[in-house]
Amino acid sequence: MLGIVVIVALAVLAIPIKARCGAPGLSCASALDAHGYVHYYYEVEPLGVFLAEVATGSNIKVFYTSGEDLEKAS
Repeated sequence: MLGIVVIVALAVLAIPIKARCGAPGLSCASALDAHGYVHYYYEVEPLGVFLAEVATGSNIKVFYTSGEDLEKAS
């Protein structure tokens, strides 16, 4: 039974989430581009890494993938 609980806990901590700027509280917005969009860096990282970043206040460079979101400036 304990083994199942450990496996489920590890699976939950591995759930991918999208973290803007790579970690909570960081600023990463670019200036407006020629088309009026703001670019934001993001990382898709395990939930466990995100929680560790919240606890430590730093960016841990462990992620599944990363990229850029575009948002039209208002």
